[in-house]
Amino acid sequence: MKKRNLFMILIVIMTIIALSVFIVLHFNNKAKYDYQIEKISQIDYHIINKEDRYGVIDRQGNIIVEPIYDIVQIPNPSKDVFVCMYDYSIEEKEYKVKVFNKESEQIYKEYANIQGIQTETTYDGIPYEKSVLKYKTNGKYGLLSIDGKEITKPVYDQISAITYKEGMLLVKQGEQCGVINMNGKQVIPVEYESITADNYYNKDSLYQKAGFIVSKKNEDGYRYGYIDYKGKKIIGAQYTEIERVVNSKDDKNIYLVALKDGQAGLLKNKKVLLNYEYEDISYNAYNDVFVLQRNGKQGIADKQGKIKIPTEYESILFGGIYINATKDEKLSILDLEGNKIENQDILAKIPTEDGKNFIVCDQNEVYKIVNDKGEVIIDKKYSNIEELENNYFVVSHANNSGVIDLTGKSLVDLKYNSIFQIEGTEVYQANISKTGTITLLNSDMEVLETMDNAEIAVEGNYIKLYSNTQMKYFDLTGKEVSSKEVYPTHKLYAKKINDTWGFVDKEGNVKVQNEYDMVTEFNEYGFAGIKKDGKWGSINEEGKVVQEPVYKIDTISPKFIGKLYQDTEWYGDMYYTDKIKK
Repeated sequence: MKKRNLFMILIVIMTIIALSVFIVLHFNNKAKYDYQIEKISQIDYHIINKEDRYGVIDRQGNIIVEPIYDIVQIPNPSKDVFVCMYDYSIEEKEYKVKVFNKESEQIYKEYANIQGIQTETTYDGIPYEKSVLKYKTNGKYGLLSIDGKEITKPVYDQISAITYKEGMLLVKQGEQCGVINMNGKQVIPVEYESITADNYYNKDSLYQKAGFIVSKKNEDGYRYGYIDYKGKKIIGAQYTEIERVVNSKDDKNIYLVALKDGQAGLLKNKKVLLNYEYEDISYNAYNDVFVLQRNGKQGIADKQGKIKIPTEYESILFGGIYINATKDEKLSILDLEGNKIENQDILAKIPTEDGKNFIVCDQNEVYKIVNDKGEVIIDKKYSNIEELENNYFVVSHANNSGVIDLTGKSLVDLKYNSIFQIEGTEVYQANISKTGTITLLNSDMEVLETMDNAEIAVEGNYIKLYSNTQMKYFDLTGKEVSSKEVYPTHKLYAKKINDTWGFVDKEGNVKVQNEYDMVTEFNEYGFAGIKKDGKWGSINEEGKVVQEPVYKIDTISPKFIGKLYQDTEWYGDMYYTDKIKK
């Protein structure tokens, strides 16, 4: 009996140990990809440039770090961590570095050569990894949190951002590289020659589900494999080339075109759908099929790897749901199953959203609209037709575009260079390039506003249309709104009176006289631009002039903090300056 009880106790202990190991492994694995990208809601600090030296200012324009440095990095503009570089050493090929806080106190002094980790592909446009820094000790790099906590020891020869994978970092030891996340957790071991993100993007998951293409080198050269975003190896480094089909928006399945011994095959995750016997495989997102090429001839397969059209055509081109297939110099029009279309004069056929009609293009490249019986509804010899919404269509002729409805009635004159819907709104934009004219249209194709030499911006839930002399706002449905609705917390608002501009309060009382050629609304820092005689200055939200108009600025709507205006380096980085341009 005692032996039996002892045996049962051992079984329970072993079960608990196994369960504990499983839980630890599970959470360690989860930590590889379970990290939070910080979202910046407010920018508190900016770089200042004075006489080509750099420092830091706050939201009020106060100088926090004197502009005396060669380079200043603000990795997270909501935190007071400023990396300042000076005295570049040609021998060591690096700068001396100091890190300051908002009190101008040097911080993180126990770490050498701290730097922000630069990247061009963050979600919010901040050009650094916002939560981490790298530091260097004895020629090796380690990782720090933005708050100065050590995340990894200095064991890497290099730490850098990965394009389109914010929060993931490429690390190198010797000639080998791997991936860690911003928490220092290893996602991919350091054993590959190269690692790049596959650039997969989905509107809902953004770049989170993008995986990695990895390579190893053997006696025959480089071989490539694939690892998913969780760090799970999908296929080993065995291919001469590999590419993810990024236009197939499917977070759960990974389609890969892989080359082995110079021949391409198609994989869905680990499963081979098409053997390695093709010269090329490309994806057509509109019809969700693959174009295959073998022995110089082309065909089509679906996403299950089933051959729909054998590889026996010299070329295959898509015209909507029709296929233009050339064989023995003879063109045939086929459907997606490879069946020959009865009317061989129609090169392209695109279903409308309601499924009741089709946009078609004939042999003479003339576009028409037909119904599901093949009867022509619109036939005016247009050079292009594209559907908008509500059975409205953008039509083109002689490089001019307009809008018609399904009866052929003209809703928008045929005089624009381009017409398109503004993303995320119910408003349409029509452009005339020669005059810089922008016309805004609502969903019924009614003109909301026309403005010459204009620019447009979508700011939050509003559309701003502005030029050198005008400024108007609309909500996302196209209804014109006042600046008070757009900026309900502002004290003063731009107002045009008798062709000149000033500022009024919420009740409409004039607080700054209308003596300016143009002004801007007040920005998030409490400053507005004022323009007179072709030059810009600034004013604060109390209506007091901070800087008389002395700056020649190229932009229509410049941004100010105090006396400083926003400018851009030739390579794209922004800063604030008081430089007077000639």
